[in-house]
Amino acid sequence: MVGQTISHYRITDRLGAGGMGVVYKAQDLQLQRTVALKFLPSDVAVTERDKESLLREARSASALDHPNTGVIYGLEETADHQLYIVMGFYEGQTLAQKLSRGPLPANEALDLAIQIARGLSAAHARNIVHRDIKPSNIIITTDGLVKIVDFGLARVVASSSATQTLLASGTLPYMAPEQVLAESVDQRSDVWALGVILVQMLTGSHPFLRENSAAMTFAILNQPPAALDVMPALLQPIAYRALSKKPEFRYATAKKMLVDLESAKLQITSRSAERLQEGATLSETIPARDLKQIAERASTPRWPTAAPRKAASRKLLYAGIFVAVVALASLLVPQVRERLAGFLVGGSENHIAVLPFDNIGNDPANEAVAEGLMDSLTSKLSNLDLPQRSLWVVPASVVRNRKTSDPGAAARDLGANLVVKGSIRRDARNVQLTVNLIDAKNLRQIGSAVLDDATGDLASLQDEAVARLARIMKINVTADMLRATGGRASPAAYESYLKALGYMQRYDKPGNLDQAVDALNEAVKTDPQFALGYASLGEAYRLKNQLDPNPRWIDVATADLERAVQLDNRLAATYVSLGRLHSSLSKHDLALQEFQKALAINPRDADAIKGMAGAYERMGRIQDAEDGYKRAIALRPDYWDGYNALGFFYYQQKRYSEAISQYEHVIQLTPDNLTAHNNLGGMLQNTGDYQKAEEEFRKSLAIGPSYMAYANLGSLYETQKRYAEAAQMTEKALQINSNDFRLWANLDLAYEWLNQKDRAATAKDKELALLEELVKNQPGDAGLHSALAVLYASKNEREKAFSNVRTALALTPEDSGVLSDVAEAYEDLGDRKQALKYAEESLKKGYPLEYFKNHPAMQELLADPNFRAPGK
Repeated sequence: MVGQTISHYRITDRLGAGGMGVVYKAQDLQLQRTVALKFLPSDVAVTERDKESLLREARSASALDHPNTGVIYGLEETADHQLYIVMGFYEGQTLAQKLSRGPLPANEALDLAIQIARGLSAAHARNIVHRDIKPSNIIITTDGLVKIVDFGLARVVASSSATQTLLASGTLPYMAPEQVLAESVDQRSDVWALGVILVQMLTGSHPFLRENSAAMTFAILNQPPAALDVMPALLQPIAYRALSKKPEFRYATAKKMLVDLESAKLQITSRSAERLQEGATLSETIPARDLKQIAERASTPRWPTAAPRKAASRKLLYAGIFVAVVALASLLVPQVRERLAGFLVGGSENHIAVLPFDNIGNDPANEAVAEGLMDSLTSKLSNLDLPQRSLWVVPASVVRNRKTSDPGAAARDLGANLVVKGSIRRDARNVQLTVNLIDAKNLRQIGSAVLDDATGDLASLQDEAVARLARIMKINVTADMLRATGGRASPAAYESYLKALGYMQRYDKPGNLDQAVDALNEAVKTDPQFALGYASLGEAYRLKNQLDPNPRWIDVATADLERAVQLDNRLAATYVSLGRLHSSLSKHDLALQEFQKALAINPRDADAIKGMAGAYERMGRIQDAEDGYKRAIALRPDYWDGYNALGFFYYQQKRYSEAISQYEHVIQLTPDNLTAHNNLGGMLQNTGDYQKAEEEFRKSLAIGPSYMAYANLGSLYETQKRYAEAAQMTEKALQINSNDFRLWANLDLAYEWLNQKDRAATAKDKELALLEELVKNQPGDAGLHSALAVLYASKNEREKAFSNVRTALALTPEDSGVLSDVAEAYEDLGDRKQALKYAEESLKKGYPLEYFKNHPAMQELLADPNFRAPGK
């Protein structure tokens, strides 16, 4: 077409092509000016109705008179009825070309983002939505002026093209979630695209770039944006808000985003302390009602506490849902299963318990193997008969902690109607495995199998034992079912694996977890293709991180679990472990994916269902979350942990009486469960029943020392102004675990009230070091940022304090604990007006006034005549 004359336009050059058509440079022979002609794609079948639509879009866009929008001169048609748009021609380069050379300096990126936002603001003011904002549609002229081009074309082409009708208008890498889903599109879709471009300009990488379009689509819909942690801290909250998955939590228009971009620009270019203090109110331009869940990145899971969470510190204490020793502390009663049986399919299910294996000959070398056999066989049986759903297997930890060793006790205490009782005998390499299936009600042996292997192949013996037991129970076992229970391994590797399982069942005991790790490392070294070995090793390192938080354990656990998936992608337990690992790092979207994968393999995996319920809770799908927790209970009605998780859910929803009921139920099931007593104490303190709360904390400590209970007891004493006792209890907690910054925060508080300034300062320094490291690893946790803001403010590090205030408010602007921290930060920095504002907002959101009263730094504010507590 170059060299041709169409109407009065002589085409001189081809500028480029894309999904929206081909662009040519041309000379307007009538007006003697250079223009750009955009011809619609050749596969677009344009009807008269489409022409009218395109004309309307062109008229609207041509009415835009703004320096940052490309001018449209007209809409014309060739002799063969091909439509083209006549636009202004600009010497320069596209932003796509500029970005191909790498990220831009912060000042330049901000300047370009501001110009784009100004152009979009002008369009949005006229109710014009671009729908296809992307770097190739942004021209930067030779004098640095931004021109946004192609207004309106995306919608017209999408509605006209036979090849594009299955897609929403836009270009995938820059499409907002609602565009991907072909839902209603408005100005906020343009805001999303600008957010993506902002991240690209500053980091040089696309926040949702993946290896293919399917993966990118999933990332846009489900995953948090990547690379935001390497952006300037000042700009992170702007990006988080622009990239919220839900349109209602984004900037309503580009103009609102422009306000924050210009404020950020001002702060970057003017570094004086006075400007910084003015700029600290940047986050105030972000309406709280628009920002309930920025980019669906919630804070780390919050445990039931003796007091509402003050961000991530101060009164937040510990009642772990998944704390080490608690998973082993279960005692059960059969009546629970009878009451909840209706949740399961029918009443004809077999309720089976695998009892501890006897170690014939009492060879100490076989003790851990015998322990592991009980767990391994339980796991294998649990994975059978999923379609019929007629087999309910008691968790091995339940049997072990109930100390159930005979069939009569299994029927009486566990409600089991079937029991597997077995033994292992070893003579050199020869191994003999015996399994007996017993009717627990009548104490009658139904069937048995005695299996020998001269090579010591315990994996083969177990598979044969499972097949024999299944046949006796009239369950059809296929090779795929057996593979799904863990695959195969060399005899030596499997023996090491079984030993490790025995150690991991009591991983709370000193040294056991290290022995399990050693055995599992030996297993995968012996058989590098042993998927279940890698999966268990990853879980072991995850547990190590739970007991001793350390990024090193996270890295190793992740690598081992990913290796397990590479070797065998049909192990549900691997995905559950990955989900838990991601949850502990606040990567909730990734956790959700892993739990979904586990459920695709085993729809009855109670741990995966609980994980999904937690994900639903963080997404705001409260009823789905509650249903999920209840379903997990129905699948394992005798297991205390499900009730514990439901109690925590009720706590999060401020349904305290229901939470108390669940924790009381846990104690009914497991009277010696130290965490259940601790959780119940936290709930009772939350409702103001301090005497009973202290009794429960003391009961927890009588069962076994834990830093959770000591910490909660210290918090209770602080609430009662018993500061010396509070410091004493918190010091005891720190003797057990000195790596939790919240303990140091509470110790700091106690010493401040005791006027022991040096000790308070030491505690504050410890807290700061731990917090700074945590924020690096969990940049999406608002509570960590707000707690850090308080510490920086107390040290008069104004810029760092303001930066963390902005980020915290952008992430979770309606969290009462975050708001209380923001109030304290402003108070420490001498801005009483802002401190009053956020203190009152915090109280309105439910933060208890008494906890403000417990903070020395807030006493002058509370005495201020302008302070208004709720109800006054």
